Amino acid sequence: MTNQVLVRDFIFHWDVGKILVRIGHKSGLNSAAPSLLRLIKEIEAGLDSFLGPQGAYVVIGRDETNGHPIFDHAILVALGVITVGSGLEEESARAFRAGDMLNGLILDAFGSEATFQVFKTVERRIVEEALARGLWPSRKFSPGYKGWPLEEQGFLFSKVDAAVIGVRLNESFMMIPRKSNSFRINFYADRCLTTRCLR
Repeated sequence: MTNQVLVRDFIFHWDVGKILVRIGHKSGLNSAAPSLLRLIKEIEAGLDSFLGPQGAYVVIGRDETNGHPIFDHAILVALGVITVGSGLEEESARAFRAGDMLNGLILDAFGSEATFQVFKTVERRIVEEALARGLWPSRKFSPGYKGWPLEEQGFLFSKVDAAVIGVRLNESFMMIPRKSNSFRINFYADRCLTTRCLR
């Protein structure tokens, strides 16, 4: 797809405290059982064999969108899809099927954290590109939130060749693999069209 950017260089920084929160342990590191902390670290050590992080995005003109009001006032629009692949969610599902609920939960938590980190890496690239063009980037928004219906996934996927990174939509516009994210970031000429405007 013309001008599509692929991102495949990712470095993960794991925070055990964040994994504890994701599995519902709200009391923090100090109150976590040593056996639980050991298990989290053991799972962390084997993550590389399950993770397949990738991202893809395009930057298009406002006139290349489908005219949805979500794009109003944008000069350019970045549309993107990221994923951590299917390996980690498959391993988590295997653990759940085997009755190992804690392992499954921890693997799923690492998958969610990895998805967040992959998005933040791609977002930083897009923000840098917007600023290099002398434009102001909005925050990211995903189909299904803030007045942008989930069905808009169809438009987004018509612009981003997500198959290149192994992501597809099902008939309900949900992404497969599940640990994926799609989004848009508008580029504005006026800083005050973003939440970065200081008044």
